[in-house]
Amino acid sequence: MKKLGLVFCGIFFLTTLCFAQNYYALVEVLIKNDEGLFFTMNTITRTPDQQACAKVLFPIKQLKGKYQLRCGCLSGEQWDKRFEDIFTNQSAASIYIAYQDLNGYETRINTKVLAGADSVRPGMPVDPPINEVILWASSMIDTLEKGGINGAKIIYPRKIE
Repeated sequence: MKKLGLVFCGIFFLTTLCFAQNYYALVEVLIKNDEGLFFTMNTITRTPDQQACAKVLFPIKQLKGKYQLRCGCLSGEQWDKRFEDIFTNQSAASIYIAYQDLNGYETRINTKVLAGADSVRPGMPVDPPINEVILWASSMIDTLEKGGINGAKIIYPRKIE
């Protein structure tokens, strides 16, 4: 009988590991800078469960009156696959910042500008010039350090051939 119990516990443990999913707290904030340029800041925080994801989003939702933002928790195999590279700090199409937040959750942040009226796709997010993104990323890392987050790093884009 003990052997049967041990086998059952082993199967239960392995199946919970196989079906464990990450939850991703996604936040997109639309900001207008002093020059009148609109840009978005996108943050993705990986959490172990839905409750932790909601906890990450709670203080952010209080900014809804100050900024235009979209946020939510996502989970599932398609999101795990979509975010796999950035959570292993692989180069992406554009610069992003990788860090561990104050709760210990892995977080990634990037920025996009919204294309102007003279663009082929007005209002769509596009990558800003690389020099501006590097300045933004350096400034963000300084801000994160002032907030108590150490070890943030810039992940540079892969070369497009």
